[in-house]
Amino acid sequence: MVFSKSYFDESYFTMPVHEREIILCNRKISTYVNALARAGFVIEEMIEQNDKESMESTEDLSDKTRKAKMIPISLCFKARKL
Repeated sequence: MVFSKSYFDESYFTMPVHEREIILCNRKISTYVNALARAGFVIEEMIEQNDKESMESTEDLSDKTRKAKMIPISLCFKARKL
């Protein structure tokens, strides 16, 4: 696994997807947590998840699947407004 940019770099970037280009940005977990706190929410739960298919795959050797086995591909917060 090779990192191409810093975890702390939240700048926008483009990525080719199905013969098109989309604009994305990576955000730090603290960016999400702090945004919820500033908006008056309290976090009740945080889940880091990977899809079952990627985790159980033994044949798919793509970069995406290998990375999915090492780091979460999704993050979900359960939050409540105070």
